[in-house]
Amino acid sequence: MKNLRVLLTIILAVTLFACNPLAKLPGIQNGADAAFDLGDFEKAYQLYTEYVNLAEANQAEVSDAVYAKLAKASLETDKFGEAKTLYAKLLDKNQDDDLLLEYAQGLQKGGKLEDELALWNKYEVKDTKVMQRQLERQVALNAELGNNAEVVSLYEAAKDDELTKETTFAYVKALAEEDQSTKAKKVSKDLIKANPDYKEALEWGGKYFYELADKRYKYEMAKYNKKKNATTYAYLRRDLKKVSADFRTARGYFEKLREMEPENKSYIKYLKNCYLRLEQKDKAAQMDKLLK
Repeated sequence: MKNLRVLLTIILAVTLFACNPLAKLPGIQNGADAAFDLGDFEKAYQLYTEYVNLAEANQAEVSDAVYAKLAKASLETDKFGEAKTLYAKLLDKNQDDDLLLEYAQGLQKGGKLEDELALWNKYEVKDTKVMQRQLERQVALNAELGNNAEVVSLYEAAKDDELTKETTFAYVKALAEEDQSTKAKKVSKDLIKANPDYKEALEWGGKYFYELADKRYKYEMAKYNKKKNATTYAYLRRDLKKVSADFRTARGYFEKLREMEPENKSYIKYLKNCYLRLEQKDKAAQMDKLLK
């Protein structure tokens, strides 16, 4: 009789378990958590999705922690549409700067520039480090998308913050695109002075200063050739002294670049032209030999 009661109890428990789909949830979650911890995000995504669908179908509450892990798994498996819905739901309910950063980094990794920029623009972060990251990415993303006026505005609004050299470089290029050459020249010189081995800035600066100077040089020469006399020649010499300053800046940058890459033909060619404009014919001849 006792054995019969035990058997009936077991049968009843099994029957109740089979009739209660929610009883499966702990096992599904355990499997999902294990896959998530191991970095198997495809498996984690499948199991968390199964968990959420089963819970929602049976009017059971799903914790934010589960939704957060499903969001992360969606992001890691390039399911950006689902990730967007999940992260928006979580962030709108309770903004968490770490969660925001996680989502932003996933979008950056996936090359979703416009989505990442929209994310940073939507939320006002509170954590100082995340705030710094927000500004740097807003500048970088606007630069990549060609929003130069926005780059200038963002950078100048944050002028008291400590910004990366890459952020300042993006600002310099945006200034140049916005026809603010005077400011672009000053900021680029300060940037390179603070980072003398910053190759990208040196290369950009060398070309920028050279092209500014060369354009002005050709303009002044064309103006003089239209009316040659002692007076216009005096004006020409005066104006070319101003142009020479930019040629000297370009020369200095390309000399530094050539120290880094002695065989780079582009640097040698620019140096030859700078030397010619600065009337350093011997050095120009040396560069010419290297180009042959």
